Amino acid sequence: MAAVQARPRSSLPAAPAAPAPATVQLSVIIVNWNAAAYLPAALDSLFAAQGDLRMEVFLVDNASSDGSLELVRTRYPQVTIIANRVNRGFAAGNNQGIRRAGGRYILLLNPDTELPPHALTEMVEFMEAHPEVGVVGPRLQGAKGKVQGGAAGYDPSLTTIFNFATFLYRLAPGHFRGLWLPRSLYEQTSPIAVDWVSGAAMLLRREALDAAGLMDERYFMYSEDVELCRRIRGQGYGVMCLPSVHVTHHIGGSSRQLGPAFYAHNVDSLDLDLRARYHPALVALMHLLAAFGYLLRTLYYQLHYWRGGQPVFRELRDLWAACLKTSLARTLRPAKRFTQEDGASIPSHPQTS
Repeated sequence: MAAVQARPRSSLPAAPAAPAPATVQLSVIIVNWNAAAYLPAALDSLFAAQGDLRMEVFLVDNASSDGSLELVRTRYPQVTIIANRVNRGFAAGNNQGIRRAGGRYILLLNPDTELPPHALTEMVEFMEAHPEVGVVGPRLQGAKGKVQGGAAGYDPSLTTIFNFATFLYRLAPGHFRGLWLPRSLYEQTSPIAVDWVSGAAMLLRREALDAAGLMDERYFMYSEDVELCRRIRGQGYGVMCLPSVHVTHHIGGSSRQLGPAFYAHNVDSLDLDLRARYHPALVALMHLLAAFGYLLRTLYYQLHYWRGGQPVFRELRDLWAACLKTSLARTLRPAKRFTQEDGASIPSHPQTS
């Protein structure tokens, strides 16, 4: 696979290589917020998948109050902890770990993931064999094996949003590209060239990250992975999804604690990304198209909830309804940029209602 022509370096801060031992092959960064219930399975599977890789692991904790730090200190002394006093968000937390990382490859990993034994070696070996690739991501799936929709996809644009909203990307994946890679494509084993992969399990080549710069901290959560992959592609590197690597992702292990309204922050992050690249009138049109797609999904899960009464359908209905409401609001008002003060105001305990 040939590399595309490199573009000028990003204006964002570079990711300076840490003075860690040169023998480190893989640096793993886990940004955690009140995910103690998931951490043992995540860390156990991570170390079980280490194989012969020389690996270092950083846990960046965003002011958890559920015993996460005590758990890791007691059970996983080999993990380096970076403890924040406030919730700094996903992008800023990963940047803290990246600045300390010394590996040739950097794996951003959610605390609610579980790796199969071959995952790390297969992804690293792919990168070793393809120096033109800067980022790879696996197939993300739920505990029962169902493919996660937002594991990889294509750059947000009028076309990809329309195809996503109308389900064309799923009905004819060979002809229509959507925001998300359609689930049917994950059934193949060959690598898939995409525009972005999810930050829930993202393996980065250090040289590509140095060229592109750190994660953009204007994104508190969501879309920062899309934006980073875009800058890495701008430096001439490819982004690939490896559907042969199956990683379990218990979606929303941290964010779902704040209810469906917090998932709508995904729309706000998308708004920040779109407004950085498109005219406001075009952004409004894209939000209207997206809102149509969210409405269809809200109605779909409402019907399923009426028929079966299963709580999961109610949760999905509320999630898409929150996205619908937020997307309509963003046609008129830009999203507010998340600040460190906002992070400090996030509750440090799960909601009980």
